[in-house]
Amino acid sequence: MLVSTPKAKLYDLVAAAPLLLWLTLGIAGSFLRISETCFARATCIAFFLQIAMVVLFFLTIILLVIRRPPLRKLRGLLPRVCAVAGCLLPFIAVALPRANLPPLMQNLSSSIAFLGVLASIVAVFYLGRSFSVLPQARALMTEGPYRFVRHPLYLAEFVVMFGRIWEIDQPWPLVVFVAAIGVQFARMHFEEQVLLEEFPAYREYAGRTARLIPGVY
Repeated sequence: MLVSTPKAKLYDLVAAAPLLLWLTLGIAGSFLRISETCFARATCIAFFLQIAMVVLFFLTIILLVIRRPPLRKLRGLLPRVCAVAGCLLPFIAVALPRANLPPLMQNLSSSIAFLGVLASIVAVFYLGRSFSVLPQARALMTEGPYRFVRHPLYLAEFVVMFGRIWEIDQPWPLVVFVAAIGVQFARMHFEEQVLLEEFPAYREYAGRTARLIPGVY
């Protein structure tokens, strides 16, 4: 078990610095897309999608700064690689050339992504100071959406990606989406492993909750 000290907190902030920078760039990119949607007179849903992204990024930055130090970390290179890949793959997908969709498909795609971002905000809010990207145990969260599934944030991210990939020329976004699903399933395994090692109550919690979809999986 790791000891929570000022030195550990400082190390945690330094370790989070690349992600903090990445999220800051994401906020700048969202503001840029907000201005583009205004000038292009895009649909309201596209505008609110970018507003929701800014809220999600800001909330994540705040939680990264104030989060409690980890009680336990999962050692090894593979868990870290999966965590980094899981963060980068969605951004790689949306950076690909965009498709010329009819307005109905654009609205449907943005609506699905918007619902996913809202769900992400809720999941991150409930994670609070236990938010982590790498497989680390900070606290055992079983409230809010975590009462029903063990990984609501990953489920929300899948919804966001599913909505956004149709805005991009195929087939590469679909390939990235499938790869992201595989990586996130690996992350779920690693996260559950470290939580089980730190919190004996996690076994009972996992036994009564679905991993992603209640009643299905």
